[in-house]
Amino acid sequence: MKAVIGGEDEDGVGLRVIDNDDVSHGIHVAFNGEIKYHEQDGYSDYPSERTQAENEHVRQARRFAKWHVYREQGYETMPRHENPDCLVAAMIALSALSEDAIADRFGDLRSQLESHYNGSSVQLPFEDADPDDVLIYRKDLTLSPDPLAVEPPLADQYAALVTAIQDEAEAVLTDSDDIEQQLLELFNYEDRLEAELPSFDLETVSEMHYLHTDGKSEQTKGAKSSLDREADARIELPPIDLDSFSLYRLLLVANLSSQIRDRYLMMGEEPPEAFQHQGFGTYRGTVKQEIHEIYDRYYLFTESVNTWSSTPF
Repeated sequence: MKAVIGGEDEDGVGLRVIDNDDVSHGIHVAFNGEIKYHEQDGYSDYPSERTQAENEHVRQARRFAKWHVYREQGYETMPRHENPDCLVAAMIALSALSEDAIADRFGDLRSQLESHYNGSSVQLPFEDADPDDVLIYRKDLTLSPDPLAVEPPLADQYAALVTAIQDEAEAVLTDSDDIEQQLLELFNYEDRLEAELPSFDLETVSEMHYLHTDGKSEQTKGAKSSLDREADARIELPPIDLDSFSLYRLLLVANLSSQIRDRYLMMGEEPPEAFQHQGFGTYRGTVKQEIHEIYDRYYLFTESVNTWSSTPF
């Protein structure tokens, strides 16, 4: 993806985006992230007349435009819980917590996840839900200080430091796509991560809220955050067997890292190497990986990855 800022007016920022299919898009992004104008010269103007891939290229261009305006102009044009810089801050904050602190803040989520596998009764958040339906459990987080006030941007700092550690300790760190293995190895360098990255405190954690779909319709419950301001990050997990993870804290950090992977992919960008691993990230990203041929199924540990580009053909 490529983009050039065209100009700024009282309503927002205009820019030209070239997507991964080499189609040019003229897009105007309002300061609040709303797309005010979008024209392109390579696809039909009618979504129903475009292929599935063409529609996704259009959506990628819009997401990338918001990201580019945020990164180049500093405006908050995307929700914080979708912003890789905020998600890295949440990874840092959770990595610094003790297992007791994790249990205190995320114990309800753990109990809900475990109930799907330990033979106990599953307390479903919807009367018409079935335990075999798709269920996503979410908790919103706020952090301090402000993750977006950090320079250079956090996602860049983290990716560069992880790459440097991997290069310097090549004989120690593996090239495994297993995010748990990668993070466990990085935890051996915790002192360096703490010394070279900003620190963040987990300020507040919301009550659980939920998404359910039976494949035909979708419903949410408690979707409006119980926090007093916009969430900086969101834990988002389906029922998962916790016995497959060495540390519960590791699962939460891995989910955030996989979310960052999904956010780059859905912008048409190759994720930085630090986030090139498999595992469940975002629900929306998982759906896209399931139905769109331009994405590999990164959410699955069981499938090999052919490419980290969102345009593999």
